[in-house]
Amino acid sequence: MRKPLFLPVVALGVLVGCQDAAAPSGPAPEALLGKGAVIHHVSAGGADICEALGLPTGCDANFSLTANQQADGSVNGQWQDTFAGGGEGIHVAIDCLNIVDNGAVMGGVITHGTAGGVDVSGQRALTAVVDNGRSANDPADQLSFSVFPAGPSCDVLSPGNFPLFNLAHGQVTVR
Repeated sequence: MRKPLFLPVVALGVLVGCQDAAAPSGPAPEALLGKGAVIHHVSAGGADICEALGLPTGCDANFSLTANQQADGSVNGQWQDTFAGGGEGIHVAIDCLNIVDNGAVMGGVITHGTAGGVDVSGQRALTAVVDNGRSANDPADQLSFSVFPAGPSCDVLSPGNFPLFNLAHGQVTVR
C-alpha cells in the first residue's frame, strides 16, 4: 500500500512557514557592530617596576589596568596605581586608548588619589604598556609610570614616547 505524499508536503510547508514567521526582524548584522562590540582590549597587572630599577620586589605597591575600545570609537576602563609607602596612589577612569602595534597608550581623569600628600583628583593622567608575548621565552612585558598632570591626548602618542620598564612579575595583554 502506498502512503499518501500530501502529509510530508504539508509538514514541510508548516516548517518552512514557521521558520519564515519566526525569523527575527531587526538590524542587519553589520548594524550589530555598534557601541557594544569591543574591538580593542588592553589589560595589565603586576607588582610595578621594582625589579626593573634594581630594587627589591615589593618596593612599590601594584599597578592594574583594563581598557576597552568599542566599534563606535568610545573608550572605557580604569587603572589603579598604588604607590610605595602605602596610602597613596591614583584611580583613573580611562577615556582614551591608542593601540600601536603590540603597545598601547591610555589616558583618563584621576577620579581619586593622592601623590606626595596632595589630592590629585580631577587631573588627566597617561600611561603606556607593551605586550611582548605570553611565553616564558618572550621578552618581559613593559609598563610606564602613571604620568600626571598629562599634556597631550593619548591618541597622538605611542608607547615609545614614555620611559618603559620591564615588568618582571605580571602580564600585559594588548589585542
